[in-house]
This record gives sequence, C-alpha cells and structure tokens, in this order.
Amino acid sequence: MSTNLVPAPTSQSPLPNLPCPNCSKNLLVEGFYNSCTETTRAHEENRTYIVRDHLYMDHDEETLDTIDHECDLDAYCKGCNALLPWALYQIRELDGVALSEAPGVIAELLAEIKDDAQSASA
Repeated sequence: MSTNLVPAPTSQSPLPNLPCPNCSKNLLVEGFYNSCTETTRAHEENRTYIVRDHLYMDHDEETLDTIDHECDLDAYCKGCNALLPWALYQIRELDGVALSEAPGVIAELLAEIKDDAQSASA
C-alpha cells in the first residue's frame, strides 16, 4: 500500500491566481519548488560468505530514516524557473486558507512586490 497521500478535490472551484512576477503563470496551478537538505540514516544488513577460499562481505540497505530535514527559503516558479520574490513560508501561508480569504492573502503578497519596487525607485 502506498504511503503517498493525495488530497481528494472537495469542490470544483478554480484555484485563485497568484501570478509569477516573471512569467505571469499562476503559481497555484503551474506550481513552484524549493530545495531541501536532508540527512538520512541507512540500516545495512551485513553478511559474510566464502567463495573459492576467499572471504567476502556484502550488505543491503534495508531502510532509510530521515534524521534532519531543512527547507531552503528560496522558492522558484516551476514554469520559468525564476526566483520568486517571496520566501517559501510566505507562499505557504496560503496553505489551509479558506477560498474566500485567499484573494486577500494574495493581495498582500502582490502588494509587497509593489512596495519593494517603489522603495527601490525612490
């Protein structure tokens, strides 16, 4: 049985539009990505055997356990691979937001870009 959970769609509402500032594709439809650094521990089963009067050892990696997982803050548009102006955690603030509240959160993200552009030109 697979452990990958895929949420079932609960409505036919279209996804809100969070446009990539570079290519204008909807990041909530096209997607975005980030990098993570992960440390894992492997469980190795070792065995010893003899072939033609020589001793050999071999092993199998049974399981991989995640010890540490750290996400980078940089997020990139999946459509154009451009670095997005928001940190990963800012985009993920949309996670769990009611659809009726999503436009307000998106407006705050977009306003941040406008504020940064105005500050840079001043």
